[in-house]
Amino acid sequence: MSRAALLPPVLLGLVVLLLAQMVGLAATALLDLPVPGVVLGIVLLVPLGILRPTRGVLRAAEPAATPLLAHLQPLFVPPGVGILLELDTLAENALPLALAVSGSFVLALVVSGRCSRRSLRRQDRRRGAAGGPDGAPPADDPDGAPPAGGPDGSGRSPRPGGAGPSAATGGASL
Repeated sequence: MSRAALLPPVLLGLVVLLLAQMVGLAATALLDLPVPGVVLGIVLLVPLGILRPTRGVLRAAEPAATPLLAHLQPLFVPPGVGILLELDTLAENALPLALAVSGSFVLALVVSGRCSRRSLRRQDRRRGAAGGPDGAPPADDPDGAPPAGGPDGSGRSPRPGGAGPSAATGGASL
């Protein structure tokens, strides 16, 4: 029986997490990466969980990780204190920070929307090719998108409640 098997599960899990942290710190120091070593160490645990031969390592870390995740709120105290201590620096750089946060948000939104649309189109094409219940997209639009404007092709979309554009103007034509 190995010595690791004799350790209590929580202690073995802490050893795995601390080893991952140490590997991340060493990699950051050796490669001069601009990423905190702790973050890199935790990110390195992801391939260990994905690859079949090393899944046991991640399972060994689970008994220690579960209570840490359950009591995660106190771990936000040091970053909160750091933010308060550096409030003047944050205020000086408010515009670049706001632009970076909003720009990355918009970029992530656009990329995820396009990936989702592409995935749905691929799924629709597969259903159409396999003779699924939906069938192929209409012949006039190869992308399978609805007609521009609205269901009647008038360029106007219907109002909520089923009332068309003429209902908003009292039935009078423009």
